[in-house]
Amino acid sequence: MLTLETAEQLILSSKPRGGLIRGPMFILLGFSVLLGALSADTQFLPPNGVLTWLLPQVVLLAVAGMMVYSVWRQKELAHYVQESIEAVQLKQWPRALNALHRLLRRPVPHPTARAESLLALAAVAEAGDSFDVSQRIYEHLLEERLADPIQLHTARVGLGAAMLRTGQTTDAVGLIDRLEREELPGSLRAHIELLGLFREVTMGHATDRLDRAEERRALFRRHLGSRAGYGYALLAAAFDSAGQTEQAARYWRAATMLLPASELTHRFSELESVGRKYPAAVIPPGLRNSPSPAEVAG
Repeated sequence: MLTLETAEQLILSSKPRGGLIRGPMFILLGFSVLLGALSADTQFLPPNGVLTWLLPQVVLLAVAGMMVYSVWRQKELAHYVQESIEAVQLKQWPRALNALHRLLRRPVPHPTARAESLLALAAVAEAGDSFDVSQRIYEHLLEERLADPIQLHTARVGLGAAMLRTGQTTDAVGLIDRLEREELPGSLRAHIELLGLFREVTMGHATDRLDRAEERRALFRRHLGSRAGYGYALLAAAFDSAGQTEQAARYWRAATMLLPASELTHRFSELESVGRKYPAAVIPPGLRNSPSPAEVAG
């Protein structure tokens, strides 16, 4: 289980070090300046002495060593990022947390790679129902604002959902309202509609926008991949609360064509009564599509 203390430690330890010259580069620069100063002193470094030849070779070896280390470090970072995202896709949460811990325990120099890893860490927190932890991660990303626009949008949507989960309803509603007023492409609008639908279900206003059900379904189907199942399931809950059982059963079946009923009810406990009331589609697990990296990031 990911605790708030651990998340704070990983956020802090993964921050890139400031400045263009740091660590080994700073040491090498200082050594080069010292070598230059000593070279100017013929008493210390005679023109034909052994040290005059040897010290430049040492500097060259140091430069080569630093380059090798830098390449190795980049490959290591890429490996951990790939492993953590793959583990999140497969919902292998202990593996994902292990990879993210190894990645984030040291400075991550690339802001987008760090932001992507922190979003994956938030997904791990949500899988363990630690919504206060995911909220803190999203807040940090939005406060720091070093991620790319898509990552910042993902953080805002995630923050709205986390606030609903932690009972900060007023703040959540304000954030969701601002998101809904923005002019966004369909791929981003779909996530906001899913969040808005979740708000309606949790706050007892699920019947208010049933006239937009087909529009939302089309948006989910076009842009969310297998995650559209979450949207269909929430639409089923909305129709069920309105007493339209036939439509509720239809949407629940569509949802369970994409995702197992157990996963839907684990992600949204509000769906447990719907899951008990309506039959799920019977599909061998291997025939369901796995989420793509873009779906996980969203």
